[in-house]
Amino acid sequence: MGFLRQWLLGVIACALLVSMIEQLCPEGSVRRAARFTGALLLLLAMLRLPTALQPEAAGVPGYREAVARLELELDAARKNAMADGIARSLDAYIEDKAASLGADVRAEVRLRGEGEALLPEAVTLHGAYSAALSDYLADELNLPKERQTWIEND
Repeated sequence: MGFLRQWLLGVIACALLVSMIEQLCPEGSVRRAARFTGALLLLLAMLRLPTALQPEAAGVPGYREAVARLELELDAARKNAMADGIARSLDAYIEDKAASLGADVRAEVRLRGEGEALLPEAVTLHGAYSAALSDYLADELNLPKERQTWIEND
């Protein structure tokens, strides 16, 4: 709050100075010019507030770096949450497709990132092996049989 007090004192001092100069100037064009110039100076003094409100000026060192670091952490958390949501959706999709093919399985999809895209890398299926489901996963989700792990002991 010290920066706000300093700004306010600067504006008041500028206003007093402008007022005194205006009173000392003779009537006519000189006084109008002094009034105009004083108004500009007062406006500049008032516009110093946005620069005074900068975190570094307010005594918060490293503010921008901290914000950048938090933005990176937030972006990573958002990507992880999105990956978890996509994986759960794919799990449910595969389980629904398995049910429509007459198989009772529980799916666990592992994703890989390609740029901004998240693609299924491998799947673990808990339940009895289904050739129809295995073929479907290979054809539709690009999960060849080498990337399908079947666990039948559940």
